[in-house]
Amino acid sequence: MIKKPEILSPAGNLEKLIYAVNYGADAVYCALDRFGMRSAADNFTPDELKEGIAYAHAHNAKLYLTLNTMPKDAELAVLPEYLRIAEELKPDAYIVSDPGVLEYLKEYIPDAVIHLSTQANTLNAAACRFWHKNGVQRIVLARELSLSDIKHIRANTPPELELECFVHGAMCVSYSGRCLLSNYYVNRNANNGACAQPCRWKYYLYEEKRTADVIEAEQYPEGTYVFSSKDLCMIEHIPELIDAGIDSFKIEGRVKSAYYTAVITNAYKMALEDYLKDPEGYVFNPKYLDEVESVSHREYSTGYFFSTPSENANIVKSNEYIKDKAFLCTVSEFDSKKKLAKCVQRNKLSVGDNANILSPGTTGRDIVIGRMYDLEMNPISSAPHAKMEFYLEIDEAKPGDIIRGK
Repeated sequence: MIKKPEILSPAGNLEKLIYAVNYGADAVYCALDRFGMRSAADNFTPDELKEGIAYAHAHNAKLYLTLNTMPKDAELAVLPEYLRIAEELKPDAYIVSDPGVLEYLKEYIPDAVIHLSTQANTLNAAACRFWHKNGVQRIVLARELSLSDIKHIRANTPPELELECFVHGAMCVSYSGRCLLSNYYVNRNANNGACAQPCRWKYYLYEEKRTADVIEAEQYPEGTYVFSSKDLCMIEHIPELIDAGIDSFKIEGRVKSAYYTAVITNAYKMALEDYLKDPEGYVFNPKYLDEVESVSHREYSTGYFFSTPSENANIVKSNEYIKDKAFLCTVSEFDSKKKLAKCVQRNKLSVGDNANILSPGTTGRDIVIGRMYDLEMNPISSAPHAKMEFYLEIDEAKPGDIIRGK
């Protein structure tokens, strides 16, 4: 019997958590305002975390709290306070990378479920067994591993030790994210969650003694992006991921939009469900690729699952984002008798616009924006104001549906 992998989605704030859960996440990961590797995300207050845990649990999803920075002693001094908050709120697991944080966690929350972050650079079965003996119940494997490497690790580790891998999102050019460029250029510590992403900047690279082995840093007038990685996308390879023995499919993107969170979660969930329904007859639905192409992203690749970094560095040809479809509004209520949806605006939309509506568990369907009304049911021609509420005539919709540009 095939074990169903978990779809694990990013939750940079409470809104993104709700979209992730509504669009099929089995679990989400998030942080408080300290000790998380994405300080640029809005992150959670204790009250928001409490609400997020309650929302996830009410929808049969789990929440994992990230404590995966590499803190110095002065920073560790405040960790017990955060652990006391976390213990009261009871997230389903804690994601750590630093052995000192791991020891604090075991001391202050002895029954904590511990996941080891990809920041710990776990590359082999022996390391996995070591961490498992020291209380870790899940390893988030380093992104440099191939599927054959992961298969070997799975075959040589205890079956109760879970393996998690990133399957979608941004990749670091540095070894599993251990980068010092941000510290050097702008004094922002990447390993404490404050990365300025200097790998995305323009560089001109020369090596004076190896003239026969030159990186053509001036192949374009604006420079070249020798440090900037393509985004990872494994949506077409669900069978291979399952065959490798991966227990959790992790999606990167806590600083991405709520729209991104919903669309990517939804696409991977649909692809996974298709495979589990009929593994022998499974055929990938190309509409799922259209969905992941509809969000803002860099060029996609399959990372290092099928080739090593030395074979293919997966460097972008252009550092431009491929733009996503405009997130026009979300449906908050729907009256099926009146065929009227109450909506909350995200970007301007007007009567007669060509659009697309996305519901959980389906790919988008095309619509034309019908008659619109303000909250007093006065006809309006457009919704130009941020977060304004309005009514929209539409044949079918559900609360939580996303209406986006075509």
